[in-house]
Amino acid sequence: MVFLVKHDFLLMILAGFVMLGFCGCSQQVAIETTDTGELAADSALEAGYNQADKSVEHVVSTNGEGVTYEPWYALGPFYNITFEQVMGPEKGPDLTREYEQDTPFKYKWKLHPEWKDGEGLDLKLPPKSNMYFYRIAEAEAAGAVEFTVGTGDGLQVWVNGREVFKRFEVGNANTEKISTEFKKGKNTILLKVYNEASASELFFEK
Repeated sequence: MVFLVKHDFLLMILAGFVMLGFCGCSQQVAIETTDTGELAADSALEAGYNQADKSVEHVVSTNGEGVTYEPWYALGPFYNITFEQVMGPEKGPDLTREYEQDTPFKYKWKLHPEWKDGEGLDLKLPPKSNMYFYRIAEAEAAGAVEFTVGTGDGLQVWVNGREVFKRFEVGNANTEKISTEFKKGKNTILLKVYNEASASELFFEK
C-alpha cells in the first residue's frame, strides 16, 4: 500500500499507456472494419458489372431446333429517304462503322439485349424513314429454317448477305413468314424496316 502511494505518479503514467493502447486498438478495428466494408462494396460492384456483362452476352434459344439467336443490334433511324435508298448496311453490316447522312451527327450500331422475341417493338419512326436490325443465329447443323417478321410499309430481309425477302406496300402491317437456309455455325440476319406514312413497329418470332 505504501508502495502504491509513493509511486502513484508511476501508476498514472502506466494508466496513460494502457488508455493509449486501448485507443490504438479501437482505431485499428475501425480501420479494418472500414476496409472490409470497402472490400464488400467493391465485391458488390464487381458482381454488378459481371451480371451486366452476362446480360449483354445473353442469347435466346429456339424451341428445340438447334439454333440460338444472339441479341439484336439496331441502327438509325435515317430520315427523309425512300424505301429503295441504300444507306450502307445493305452491302454488309459493319458493327464498328459510323454511318453518315445529311445531318450533323453520325449513326452507330447499338446493342439491345433487353429486346425479347415474340413481343412487338414500337419503333416510332417518322414518315419516310427507316431502321436496320442485325443479329447472329448459330445453328448446330445446316438446314431449312423459318421465322416470322411483322412490320409496317417496307421490309427487306437478308440472310448471310443474300436477300431472301422484299416487300413495299403502304398500309400493309402483315406478318411475313420467312423461309430460308442456315449453314452450320454462325448465320447473319439483317432487316431493313421502312415507314412511308403509317405506324411503325417490329415483331420477330422464331
